[in-house]
Amino acid sequence: MAGSKINITVLIFLLPVLLTCNKVIDPGITPAKDHESYNTEVTGLSGLCFSKDNNSLLAVSDKYGIFELNMDGSLKRKLPYNGTNDFEAITINLSNGTIYLADEGQTNLLQLAADEQSASLVAHVDIPGGTANKGIEGLAYGRDTLYAVNQQLPAILIKYSLLSHTEVSRTPLSFAHYLSDVFFDASDNTLWICDSYQKQIFHCTVNGVLIAAQSIDFVAKAEAILVDRAANIAWIGCDQTAALYRIKLTI
Repeated sequence: MAGSKINITVLIFLLPVLLTCNKVIDPGITPAKDHESYNTEVTGLSGLCFSKDNNSLLAVSDKYGIFELNMDGSLKRKLPYNGTNDFEAITINLSNGTIYLADEGQTNLLQLAADEQSASLVAHVDIPGGTANKGIEGLAYGRDTLYAVNQQLPAILIKYSLLSHTEVSRTPLSFAHYLSDVFFDASDNTLWICDSYQKQIFHCTVNGVLIAAQSIDFVAKAEAILVDRAANIAWIGCDQTAALYRIKLTI
């Protein structure tokens, strides 16, 4: 009788452990993923922003123009603009639908016309001592200000006022080495920057003070960033593979 009591006691003690173990090794359970990836047709995907209705994405290629994508990366349309610009970034004023673009080769900030067939100069950005193909790589609209990032040599954050039509400031960013894109977060008036060399996304103030960082080491060459804080996700575009990533934010 004593032996039976011991066996029953041991079984009762081990039962939760056995059940837990069974859950861990159950092949029918799939761990939650921290990101999803989608194929796109945008060769040289270099910039992203929401469309005016927030139901699709606008993307630029550094070779083939401006595109509108569905949220799964599939092509919705190619915008009619047919210039030969080296577009590396795109952003939008969601209140009126005005679209701005960055041309790295000419170091120009441009505004797309309402008919989407032409673009006008907003500002020329002179980078003394700048390096070819490492110039204006990111652009973000936020509260009548354009935030631009120069990729490298120097790696700087540039503020341009659309109200006064003047450059406000240039701030070196010590935490990032290869500035690939920037996004203005209207939810708290901050910036998000991706670094394709370090494979990181950085959250910082509009004055370039680092708040937090998150690894995106699974993205081969991150050159576009768009953040949706309400959904707690970041959209990342890969220049090397043309893939679009939907990433869960952990910072």
